[in-house]
Amino acid sequence: QPMNYQQQLDKIFSPGDLWKHRTLRTLFDPYSTEYQYTTMDEKTSILKTILDKGISLKVLIAAYKDFYIQENKPDVADTLEDGLVMVLEEVLK
Repeated sequence: QPMNYQQQLDKIFSPGDLWKHRTLRTLFDPYSTEYQYTTMDEKTSILKTILDKGISLKVLIAAYKDFYIQENKPDVADTLEDGLVMVLEEVLK
């Protein structure tokens, strides 16, 4: 049985960091208050941590979207691309 979204995040972040990043809205939801909690450098660092742990972004993104659709928050799932584009544009400046 594949790990669910939050189990994947538990594997990525040490327990002390969990409360901050467990939903990843800080990365993927630019219209949320969570997004404001981290700088672009911190966002790219979180992405690097995810990749360094061998987690597929494609799989994690699908799980994120599924999670928020299941939580009856499709608007959160729909903002993911906006958040990724903003991070990518910042990195590529």
